[in-house]
Amino acid sequence: MISRMREDGYPSNSVDYSLIIRSLMRNNRADSAILRNLYREIDRDKLEVDVQLWNDIIVGFAKAGDLDKALEFLGVVQGSGLSVKTATLVTVIWGLGNCGRTEEAEAIFEEMRDNGLQPRTRAYNALLRGYVKAGLLRDAEFVVLEMERSGVLPNEQTYSLLIDAYGNAERWESARIVLKEMEASNVQPNAYVFSRILASYRDKGEWQKTFQVLREMENSGVRPDRIFYNVMIDTFGKFSCLDHAMATFDRMLSEGIEPDTITWNSLIDCHCKAGKHDRAEELFEEMMEKGYMPCNTTFNIMINSFGDQERWDDVKNLLTNMRSQGLLPNAVTYTTLIDIYGKSGRFDDAIECLDDMKAAGLKPSSTMYNALLNAYAQRGLSDKAVSAFWAMRDDGLKPSLLALNSLINAFAKDRRDVEAFVVLQYMKENDLKPDVVTYTTLMKALILVEKFDKVPSVYEEMILSGCTPDRKARAMLRSALKYMKQTL
Repeated sequence: MISRMREDGYPSNSVDYSLIIRSLMRNNRADSAILRNLYREIDRDKLEVDVQLWNDIIVGFAKAGDLDKALEFLGVVQGSGLSVKTATLVTVIWGLGNCGRTEEAEAIFEEMRDNGLQPRTRAYNALLRGYVKAGLLRDAEFVVLEMERSGVLPNEQTYSLLIDAYGNAERWESARIVLKEMEASNVQPNAYVFSRILASYRDKGEWQKTFQVLREMENSGVRPDRIFYNVMIDTFGKFSCLDHAMATFDRMLSEGIEPDTITWNSLIDCHCKAGKHDRAEELFEEMMEKGYMPCNTTFNIMINSFGDQERWDDVKNLLTNMRSQGLLPNAVTYTTLIDIYGKSGRFDDAIECLDDMKAAGLKPSSTMYNALLNAYAQRGLSDKAVSAFWAMRDDGLKPSLLALNSLINAFAKDRRDVEAFVVLQYMKENDLKPDVVTYTTLMKALILVEKFDKVPSVYEEMILSGCTPDRKARAMLRSALKYMKQTL
């Protein structure tokens, strides 16, 4: 738009750029690269930037997740003696908190107060969110206490964030006390608050408390919404309570609440994980028949399902359907494909997926290489595992303990015990602490090549390193001692 105005002889100004940036943010298109290009145009035109445009630029970069650039321009504005809006500072604090940069968020918050600005509820909530996301419960509690001291009233979001903090710390009773405090403060809890409590119980494994949360919710006069029902379905699905999941879905429909893609994905996924692939496929077809468009996640779930069933033609058809709907395979899609191909020994297909991913401009992840390494290890293909390991390094990824354990397992199954111990040495040299799986796999490598006399020393090293032997490790030791006794 700006370039067209320039071609037509109309000079651009700060207002034009402000309108463009706000439009990008309103449509969730505030991308860092676009904003940088816009600023280059401003700089090239030697445009005098007014206070409003500076604020819009800072907010734009903060919302785009480019906090370094937002902070850079914040410093420019403050250094010029211009005033930054409180709303702009709050947006930056919120962005920093989301990125886990709580110290910087706190510094800006304190700077607000030093400059005589009285933070209101939204500013406190921005700082609180950062602490909650970083798992800093005491800091989160202090923020709420400071609000009360300053006479700033907590709102629904404040309480929701505090409930999140207690849930993450597994302090369920504290979360319920917060609910009581909301009622005492005449702040009506909404369905989202209850969904967070339910999610906390789900993550702890206490799915039976779902019905208790639902009763408390109804007693508070709050009606379940789609988000709450989605959490319910996900909770039941994670613990293979398929009947409860479907009953929740039916109740949701009976109350006139339309499911969304997340609802369908949860239902399909929980049936897949329970091995009910036929029912999962029926739900997938029902979803499309009723006019709900599958997303990348939906296709990824179904690709994994068909892969488990080794329905390779159906996997390819899904990829074709995915592209026909304008959806491009993402990193999860490629990781899923590499995993299912690897487990089935279709290594050429797995490598082809890896190449396709790189050609699409996507960077392979550690998870993807871990899946490939594990697949090679399960079949004792140590040379291929080594190649995958070096490819991982070449892509700039640092091998994790999981990857190196898979490499040891590949050498063990290929009866290459010397190389397996070389990997152990590599771990030590690169500050990676071997775990019980590492030592157990090394003991397995020695047993497979009948070097039983060396097993006890590996077991001893495991204990001295601080690893607690598990049942498998003890079984390995007993097996080695038994063979040594028979030999003697």
